[in-house]
Amino acid sequence: MKHHLSSLALGLVAAFALPSHAMYLSPQGTGQVLLFPYYTVNSNQTTLVTLVNTTNVAKMFQVKLREGYNGRDVLVFNLFIGPNDSWTSTLFALQPGDGASIMTRDESCTAPDKPNWAAPFPGGGYQQPFLPFSYTGNLADGAATSITRTREGYFEIFELAELTGPLADAVTGRHPPNCAPLQAIDPSSPHLRPPGGGVYGNFAIVDVAEGTLFGGNAVAIDDFSQRALVSDTASVIDWLGAGNSRPGEVDAQIPVDGGYTTLTYANTGSAQFGGPNAVSALIMADSVFGSMSREIGVGSHTEWVLTSPTKFFYTDNQRLGVALGAPGAVPPFEQTFGEGGVGASCVGYAPSGFDREGRPVQFAQDPSTGGALPQHALCYATNVVHFSSLPADGATPMLGSRLGSKVWNPAPATETANVSLQLGVRRGTERTILPAGLRGPALRGLPVIGFEAVRYINGNISPGVLANYTMATPLRADVACIDAAGAQVVCP
Repeated sequence: MKHHLSSLALGLVAAFALPSHAMYLSPQGTGQVLLFPYYTVNSNQTTLVTLVNTTNVAKMFQVKLREGYNGRDVLVFNLFIGPNDSWTSTLFALQPGDGASIMTRDESCTAPDKPNWAAPFPGGGYQQPFLPFSYTGNLADGAATSITRTREGYFEIFELAELTGPLADAVTGRHPPNCAPLQAIDPSSPHLRPPGGGVYGNFAIVDVAEGTLFGGNAVAIDDFSQRALVSDTASVIDWLGAGNSRPGEVDAQIPVDGGYTTLTYANTGSAQFGGPNAVSALIMADSVFGSMSREIGVGSHTEWVLTSPTKFFYTDNQRLGVALGAPGAVPPFEQTFGEGGVGASCVGYAPSGFDREGRPVQFAQDPSTGGALPQHALCYATNVVHFSSLPADGATPMLGSRLGSKVWNPAPATETANVSLQLGVRRGTERTILPAGLRGPALRGLPVIGFEAVRYINGNISPGVLANYTMATPLRADVACIDAAGAQVVCP
């Protein structure tokens, strides 16, 4: 039996009482960890980012931006926000051959300190280009090594700690704040408290010239950690795998049929995947559901962004300790990134749908397209599925993504359909599975977050005037629980 959720990874379900110290997707959209499914500076677009602290407590965050191929870091910094404060920034590129950069005019403190970033931004503010340090030289992973690899991806914002005493005083009621005490915080400081949540984030992908905007909310995970997540300044830690519920264990509560199922994973000793598995469990999807529109008469396009924010834990050869190109991926994924000499790590999906009258629609692969990567597969950390008759190996027609996966050739022919992608298709009827932990079932599919973006073009608004209409909506998903024998069962 499949259990349907109302919205993919946004937790838009009825709020029920949750046992303490189990991470969960926040129904209110606020939490301790914010996962942003996409940023892009392709096709003359910029991405606007907003972070809001709804509490009366000062907080310390880590902002980590990741490129979309393999989820490698391209910029990491700490951020400090006062009570009821917010932070805004813009991700941009001035030229097509540039990498992405971040710009902010916000006075909030950062570490490294904003004045030590790159040259000041013209007209005021601070800017910092994204950096290729994690995928070049000895860290090359078989994918592109140019700076343009940073032009699209995804990012995370973690609440590391609440601030008290002089650390809180530095950012509370001071304009500008006193950033000096925040540049090198001792992890053992008595003025650091465990994260308390109550923060949310938004993003908007904007093309000023075209008049388009695709906006969305970050996926919010609450009750992620019961301890402050602060390390020495020389360490760059992937806090996404550091969730904790009690010593040695981490719980994840997944929404099922209006209630919740608890899964428990070990996260100490040799259980290096326990923390990542807990986050993956929250966002596991057996299938994802949405709409597609490719109506010539109204100039419509549809693209789905599907990001696996935990994928690098299971597929990155550097993290797994295997040679580049060698096998060694960990379920629910199949290939290490770069396995077989290709700069990718692919897992198949099976698309299908129904037209407006409920008649079945099948999608055939494009027979004219070859190439090293399979069609109907998610091969990167971030993937943009486009429903288009355009070539499968170019930039996607709307978001301009180089991480595209084409779904088209509908049979029977139709311009609109309700579509599902069955995730984690392997060989024949085999599917990928996130293994069970200490308690609770295994889960089928893949861990993904994402949204559906649609654009309509009106060329007849008035003589010589063209208008674009855009929207972005969450994708929907279902959950499938699996027993020890590999059979689907009712989720407990």
